[in-house]
Amino acid sequence: MRTQGGRRGLSAAFAVLALLAGCDTPAGERTQRLQDGARVAVPDAPHDPPRAAIALADGRRTLARASQPGGAHAEVVALRRPSLRGSTTGFDADEGVARVRVSVSERIACSGGELRRRIRYFPPPQIERIRSRPGARLPVRRVRSLVIRVGGGRCGRGDRPTEVRGELWGEAINGSGLEAVTPHIRFRWR
Repeated sequence: MRTQGGRRGLSAAFAVLALLAGCDTPAGERTQRLQDGARVAVPDAPHDPPRAAIALADGRRTLARASQPGGAHAEVVALRRPSLRGSTTGFDADEGVARVRVSVSERIACSGGELRRRIRYFPPPQIERIRSRPGARLPVRRVRSLVIRVGGGRCGRGDRPTEVRGELWGEAINGSGLEAVTPHIRFRWR
């Protein structure tokens, strides 16, 4: 037999669980709570793709950001030196994030007049599909950030890069294997 106080205690417990699950709270508040090292179990069936964001920085100064879902970065970012920092953040509060990637595509003009192309992926692509087993606990947020030297090592002997035009983008894959790709950020170094 339950007393009136027992029912109120049970209702309060359900209210706390609903709050922690994100019910009746703005998505931003739940996102902030879950970003701080939280992990979630991969469900049996996929829900939605993760969210992904990319940031391009020149040293410590962030020059551009793009996210999915969201809009593309329309301007071409001018780099002061032939390097950039690319940082991809993946977020999925339902299925966790299994992998994030930073990718860059370059068109390199060499002093000898040649035009070279190069695409790089960090980490490199895999042949098999990335998918975690149901019940595996994955972080709700993953970040990959690295400095990328653009144009180097692609011109012939004695040549050097004179201009590099390229694009930077990020990818995130959740525990069910669903993928999000950010809009590309265009850049130029001269």
